[in-house]
Amino acid sequence: MKIDNHIKIFIVDDNNVFALTLKSDIENTFSIFPIEVKLFESGEICMSELKKENPQIVILDYQLNSRKPDAVDGIKVLDWIKEINDEIFVIMLTGNDHIDIAIKSFQHGASDYIVKTDTQFKKIIFSLSNCFKIIKAKNDSIKYLRELDDYKKHHSFE
Repeated sequence: MKIDNHIKIFIVDDNNVFALTLKSDIENTFSIFPIEVKLFESGEICMSELKKENPQIVILDYQLNSRKPDAVDGIKVLDWIKEINDEIFVIMLTGNDHIDIAIKSFQHGASDYIVKTDTQFKKIIFSLSNCFKIIKAKNDSIKYLRELDDYKKHHSFE
């Protein structure tokens, strides 16, 4: 994972109103953070941008076929994301609370699973906060290891 203070978040949801509201909520909540939030209405469109943009976090709806009946579901998109970069955090969203979907999501590499309810935005913000903490810790450890290597190169231990 490269060190970058800028955090890219993709939201993949075929409900434009929900996606725009979530984007606004994230940008308002984390206004002091250098984040960039992009919206995609299908997994296929998201995947075409994923390799170019390399987001750290993807918020992914499980059901992506309300606009395009033949669209792939969130689990398939999750698999594609993990094939490209296993370190991307994927927060799976769904309108139904079936435990089988939650288990399947985690088995396929989801970082979190959130049911769309009246507390969905609070749960997403909490999940994003946790992702940010992990990203920062990874970046700090990479920076520390680089500094340690530089120190070793310039100092003899004999």
